[in-house]
Amino acid sequence: MTVNEILVLAAGELGVEEKVKNYLDGTDEEGKNLTEGLLRCFNLVENEVALDYLPLYCEEDVESETGAIRFDELSRGAVRILRITDESGNKLPFKLFPEYVKTQAGNVTVAYTYAPVKKSIGDDSDFVVQASPRLFAYGVASEYCLASGLFEEAAVWDKKYKDGETFENYSLEKVGVTYVFKKERRGVEGKDSTATV
Repeated sequence: MTVNEILVLAAGELGVEEKVKNYLDGTDEEGKNLTEGLLRCFNLVENEVALDYLPLYCEEDVESETGAIRFDELSRGAVRILRITDESGNKLPFKLFPEYVKTQAGNVTVAYTYAPVKKSIGDDSDFVVQASPRLFAYGVASEYCLASGLFEEAAVWDKKYKDGETFENYSLEKVGVTYVFKKERRGVEGKDSTATV
């Protein structure tokens, strides 16, 4: 799902779809501030969903001579280390420190949840199949109304966001499936896949 798709859906819910579409198409600058405001709200919502409802999952092969793996060496902003395995797939013990995780030296695979990076117009969401674009549109509409001081409208959109397509239907505990992004040592693997957690 693309950021633009969600922005247009949210704008449609707010009754300003044409302004946003025209700005995204490059035919009119009138919707610039509106679109940028919706984009800021999208980034808040995507982050909220990833941190509070549907964690984004990543596995990454890492080599360490000392066993200390700095968080900034990982390709994504790690939120929670789930497990570390050796080359044979055996789980390894690890200890967390403020700036790194310590495990055995050598080649290991680190499985972790991560926070999405800030998106721009034209980017893709980190969520591919776990949540619908409509769900995000409701959240964006809620955040936009809240930021605009439209508190009653924000409450209505927030209810739709949290109840309309309930997160319970998508939670990891119930579904047991999450998006996997694998990074190989020589570059990023081209295929998306799913795995149970």
